[in-house]
Amino acid sequence: MKHSNYSNSKKFSEINITPLVDVILVLLIIFMVTTPMLVKGIKVNLPKTSSSSGNVGKKDIVISIDVNGNYYIDKVKLDKKALTDFLKSHKDKDVIIKSDKDVAYGVVVNVIDIAKSSGINRVGLATQPKQ
Repeated sequence: MKHSNYSNSKKFSEINITPLVDVILVLLIIFMVTTPMLVKGIKVNLPKTSSSSGNVGKKDIVISIDVNGNYYIDKVKLDKKALTDFLKSHKDKDVIIKSDKDVAYGVVVNVIDIAKSSGINRVGLATQPKQ
């Protein structure tokens, strides 16, 4: 009599999700570590307001102004001429100004004037939400 192999060779039809869970957890950890590094500009002490939006797009140019009145774009220090030239070559983008709360008002207005005279249509000011 012939012996049937069908009963002895049951196929395992369940999906093992353990490797999938491992990969998802590793990706989650990677995103949690890298997301804070995506903030543009240098760290400045922003003024606190109750109407802070904090939405900066990938195409926005972030100009940071430190407490000494120095201009930065993505952690690169620029003088007034270099800032003007950079903004003239990026007229189609919006500008967000991140200024330290102790910077003189005139310095911030000067950066707004540079942006407007360079052809930038939309200029915003970054603030920190009140708690």
